[in-house]
Amino acid sequence: MDITKLLIYVYIAFFVVAGINHFLNPQFYDAIVPNFIPYPRFVHQFTGVLEIIIPLLFLTRYRKEAAILMIILLVILYGANLYVWVNNLPYGRNYWSNQQHFFRFLLQLFYIGIAYIIYLYE
Repeated sequence: MDITKLLIYVYIAFFVVAGINHFLNPQFYDAIVPNFIPYPRFVHQFTGVLEIIIPLLFLTRYRKEAAILMIILLVILYGANLYVWVNNLPYGRNYWSNQQHFFRFLLQLFYIGIAYIIYLYE
């Protein structure tokens, strides 16, 4: 198995677990949905469903389309993280420093970069 294929499987597993966590730990996600978005529980659970379904599409012939959708989703979802950073809201019970938020931003870029590598993979 080549390294990119292994990376795809790890990426899928990570996001499927992250998507499931939206249902196992809903209070955490309720708190980071921006106040101006109605029905925060529905919104983050829908996001959780997308975090499960889109990566699973990497296993189909629609890998390139799924990678594009994943990149779009990750860009949109970073908005919630940015909202938490700008408004100095807690992640769960903890407040993050600017350095931690910046690291989270770099991590999001990493996730986007991996989705792009998946997009390029033949």
